[in-house]
Amino acid sequence: MRIIYLLYNAHGVGGTVRTIFTQANTMVERGHEVHIVTMWRSSENVPFHLDPRVHLRPLVDGRPGTDHTPKDPAAEDTSWHALFPEKMAATAESRARVNALIEYLRTVDDGILVCTRPTITLIAKHFSDPRLVRVVQEHAHLSWHNKEWRAAIDSAYPDFDALVTLTEADHASYSEAFPGMGRIARIPNPLHSLDVPQSDLSRKMVVSAGRLDRAKGFDHMIRAFATVAERHPDWTLRIYGSGAEEQRLRKMILDLHLYNHVFLMGPTSKVDEALAKASVFAMSSRSEGFGMVLLEALNCGLPAVSFDCPVGPREILTSGEDGLLVPTGDTDALAEGLNRVIEDADLRSELALGARKTAARYGPDVIGDMWERLFAELQAAKG
Repeated sequence: MRIIYLLYNAHGVGGTVRTIFTQANTMVERGHEVHIVTMWRSSENVPFHLDPRVHLRPLVDGRPGTDHTPKDPAAEDTSWHALFPEKMAATAESRARVNALIEYLRTVDDGILVCTRPTITLIAKHFSDPRLVRVVQEHAHLSWHNKEWRAAIDSAYPDFDALVTLTEADHASYSEAFPGMGRIARIPNPLHSLDVPQSDLSRKMVVSAGRLDRAKGFDHMIRAFATVAERHPDWTLRIYGSGAEEQRLRKMILDLHLYNHVFLMGPTSKVDEALAKASVFAMSSRSEGFGMVLLEALNCGLPAVSFDCPVGPREILTSGEDGLLVPTGDTDALAEGLNRVIEDADLRSELALGARKTAARYGPDVIGDMWERLFAELQAAKG
């Protein structure tokens, strides 16, 4: 099979990039011809391991010092502007990326196209060959799309051969929204490997990771850890990531006198190593599309304490077997869950064992089998 993954920026650190790289590595290892086409190149190197047999093709070079704006705006193709939400044509940079992808798609006459965000899906609907196998890989809840984008995807998705969601809850909501769609499947994100560093559960440390934004709820986590630190002053919390909320969270840490207990570590490309240094993983998200970092923590043998937010954590975790689920937004319950795991070494060990069993269900070969079957069935149906 010839598989083409269409990404926005393969050079940026993010969950979508990492999972697509894992899928690409798995497929090329199985003998398939695999391409990753990225609309945008923001840096010199990719952030995660990519098998050298995978063909990586950046369409627009956005590295510092490069000029990627149209040389002659009067000659620019504007025919597509009316087809899409206005912001797609709002800047010269955005138009350069879209035009480059359109030009590329017009050259593709064979293979399976996997579109990884709505922007790309809309472009592929209008400018890719409908004789190709075309797949939407949806990473967001249906409710996350605003009115303008919802109208756009309502018109685009039914033209594709399959829509793939990450969770059962999303599968149900998209199935209801697109009853005439030929194929809607649920395939979760894969772990990049099951062979990762393991926590020995000995360090007095809780860890979390994610974008420092409101959705991830690190304000809840910091407040909860203030309670934990009162009972366990020898335990610390490390939070990996960056984002718009960083300064507000730093102020909260100072205001709560947690500067010796809570540490904002910044982003890391060595996620597994950072997770394995801790003994407990915490998640305080208000909502999660899937919760990849939660799965990565389980893979490192960490028991997890998480808000029971929609929708990822409740599908990944089984409370009492591989972690604890507590009511979303309840910082007291989050603190109590953390205290319970901190204080009970036997429980911590039992949950860690369950965590590794759960993670094994998301290994790259398990998820690779699901994708390979889907692609083969879609190709057969296409004729």
